[in-house]
Amino acid sequence: MLVNGDQANSYILHTRNYRESSQLVDFFSRDFGRLRAVTKGGRGKRKVGGHQLQAFTPLFLSWRGKGDLKNLTGIEAAASSVTLRGEMLYIGLYLNELLLRLLPEYVPHEILFDSYGELIVALGSGADPEPLLRRFELLLLNELGYGLDLTTEHIEGHPVVAGEYYQLSPDQGLIRIDTVLGRQQELGFSGEHLLAIAENDYRSRDVRRCAKRLLRGALQAQLGGRPLLSRQLFRQANALRGTAQGI
Repeated sequence: MLVNGDQANSYILHTRNYRESSQLVDFFSRDFGRLRAVTKGGRGKRKVGGHQLQAFTPLFLSWRGKGDLKNLTGIEAAASSVTLRGEMLYIGLYLNELLLRLLPEYVPHEILFDSYGELIVALGSGADPEPLLRRFELLLLNELGYGLDLTTEHIEGHPVVAGEYYQLSPDQGLIRIDTVLGRQQELGFSGEHLLAIAENDYRSRDVRRCAKRLLRGALQAQLGGRPLLSRQLFRQANALRGTAQGI
């Protein structure tokens, strides 16, 4: 596909060595979507035109090429770099892996791109990451065509009720289940919590736990059951620190 870019707003998602001295660069462009390019002779330096191929930094990228693998010809910093450390770094890696795994090539997602940039800046500033992350995951599912309606039950079309419990079918949506069954751990989602998520209200710890479990299942269905490396790395790092927190 002939897609050339000149100083396109972009973020690096992943880099890896390619052949003897080059690198493959996967990146997310606001106007062109997810693309892959090669930097010739850039191994070790991780630079093109003197600028760093650095994740979490807004860049202007230029490339040429007719095939699926483009030639990266230019890179300029679009804004100051964002440094992520500790938990924030693992969340950033998780975001990049989601985009790399789920976004189709050459499909622009301007709203998602802008949301990603805002989230990276927020992570770099030390903001509470969990509400921002859940909102991004919901937006990603919506952009992929698998948006979650958290206010309506699928079978009969009734509004979600705070006192009822529901299961999520990846293909159908929310389905009301028996209250006793729903109260059992990992089997159902409280209508009260689902409505709070729909309103972007993450003040309750229970709502946060519900959102994490809900979105993990919804995203895993789109990932085809393949585990995320970033999540495994985060789990291993927490195990070394003696904590059980996960993304």
